[in-house]
Amino acid sequence: MHKDYRPDWDIYTCHIEESPAVIGLDLDLRRFAPLKEKPNAIYITVYLNNPREDGFPQNDEFAIMGEIEDALVEQLTTKLDAHFVGRTFSNGVRDFYFYTGNTLLHDKFIADAMISFPDYRYDYGVKEDNNWELYFDFLFPDVYEFQRIQNRKVLRMLRQHGDMSDRERPIEHWIHFRTQEDKTAYWEHIRENGFVIAHDMANDNPEFPFKLCISRSDKASEATIDSVVMSLWELAQQVNAEYDGWETSIVK
Repeated sequence: MHKDYRPDWDIYTCHIEESPAVIGLDLDLRRFAPLKEKPNAIYITVYLNNPREDGFPQNDEFAIMGEIEDALVEQLTTKLDAHFVGRTFSNGVRDFYFYTGNTLLHDKFIADAMISFPDYRYDYGVKEDNNWELYFDFLFPDVYEFQRIQNRKVLRMLRQHGDMSDRERPIEHWIHFRTQEDKTAYWEHIRENGFVIAHDMANDNPEFPFKLCISRSDKASEATIDSVVMSLWELAQQVNAEYDGWETSIVK
């Protein structure tokens, strides 16, 4: 794995075949995948014994699924040098996903992990997936959900430092542009919404040589941030620009 890789696990909600689902995955893998030395996807499906009506586990089974995950990760990473990439909860099952190069005896190693959980039925399988389509096309969130995940990361950090999310404060947003004309068009659209320019500068990125930082006072609540960020992101798409996140100070 690349020396810059840092595991970055997060979760989001969605639907899988019309059933509510929770997907957890290692987001940082997006920067390095597909790993050419690990072209084979392994999946393990574990069936819940007592799921809730919505298909998610009760509290006791949730903890057991965590133990099963630990056992599978231990076996497959140790014995096959597999990389654990994601997990899902939906429709009464828990699915675990790995990528590996060598698949020899994978069935034995899965059975060795599950031997401590005799009350749980499970299935498994392997498929060649050179382009990591399982990771990118199934597990990975769409662009909207990915941005919401990034928002939650910043909001969690603010809360951990005692931030009062219901209090307004200046929030800065960064946008990168390919041309001066794109930047001007973006600003002409957004200035009417109460934003001011905090920074207007050149960018080191040759693809996006122009950079704009705009600021407005808003609450740092999840609903407010998601609404503001997605409107700025969508406008950036319209003018061929790139929204590059937000930052603010802690308010106590």
